[in-house]
Amino acid sequence: MEKEIQHLLSLLDEAADEMMSYENASTFSYFDTCEDVGSFIQKVANKVRNGELDEISKLWYVFAPTGVWDDSGGSQEIANEIFVVLNEKYRPD
Repeated sequence: MEKEIQHLLSLLDEAADEMMSYENASTFSYFDTCEDVGSFIQKVANKVRNGELDEISKLWYVFAPTGVWDDSGGSQEIANEIFVVLNEKYRPD
């Protein structure tokens, strides 16, 4: 696995953990709770670990400025770092 993907996966794990720690917190997005956001991030990260990259572009919508992550109250530092990678290599068509 290339170094950039490994770094991205590490960041995604951190992001999922952050969202999962906001127990029962609602979000102003199409996810009901922050835990749902964390579960989605975790699900996509696990697929990437298994070599399935078909859903990674969906994370672009989570971490894009004023996207799901921002609506859920997540750390801007981690979101910005993740978004740089996603926007460069995995931006949706």
